[in-house]
Amino acid sequence: MLSFDDRVKNYGYQMTVNEEELVDYITTHKEEVSQIKIVVLAEELDIATNTITRFCHKLNYESFSELKHRLKDETTKGVNNDYQNILNKNFDLIDPEREEKAVRFMSNAKKVNFYALDQTSLLLRVSAKTFFAHDDKFRFHEYQSDIKRRIELGYNEIFFFVSLTGESDSVIEMARYAKNKGHKVISLTNLSDNTLSKISDITLFCYTLDEKTNDYDTTDKTPVMIILHSLYLAYCKK
Repeated sequence: MLSFDDRVKNYGYQMTVNEEELVDYITTHKEEVSQIKIVVLAEELDIATNTITRFCHKLNYESFSELKHRLKDETTKGVNNDYQNILNKNFDLIDPEREEKAVRFMSNAKKVNFYALDQTSLLLRVSAKTFFAHDDKFRFHEYQSDIKRRIELGYNEIFFFVSLTGESDSVIEMARYAKNKGHKVISLTNLSDNTLSKISDITLFCYTLDEKTNDYDTTDKTPVMIILHSLYLAYCKK
């Protein structure tokens, strides 16, 4: 199915002034046009609705409704492709050598302790339970006081910290404390040059884009789960 841009390129006749105005407006407002009524577009451009209908027919759309439907498909596909590219980048970030080293560390450790903050903490809890179902030495710690106590009491343990920024003060503090106590530290952060990754014995990376809606963190956390679940599958094969 030809896109709007392709239909315009293939148009074999000279366009009128109104038609050129329609092309310019629709090209730069595809998502908006896909959701408005023909009368609204006519008022916006100060042209007759019949002019818009004839324009649609000239580009081989049966109606303005079909034009809207096709524009909606085009804009939706663009969003989905961007999101798919982000997810694919995370699959590319899965590093078998790093995973193998992390699995070896976790296999040799008496306990493996997970810690994160806020929304990431909720995801990490789910992941830790998945690991626990396979091996009961995996533990999730919700509070800083709990992870600190485990660092102090444990011996030959792994401490796995997850922070997308890699700059969370609480997480960095506990990672450094674990290192000072002789434990091994594994981290998962967003792909960046950050403090937590530099502290860690093994660094794993994901890739996501920071997003906020009304000052609320709406950053997609799916990439975190992609990397963690890949690590889980690698651990199950050990």
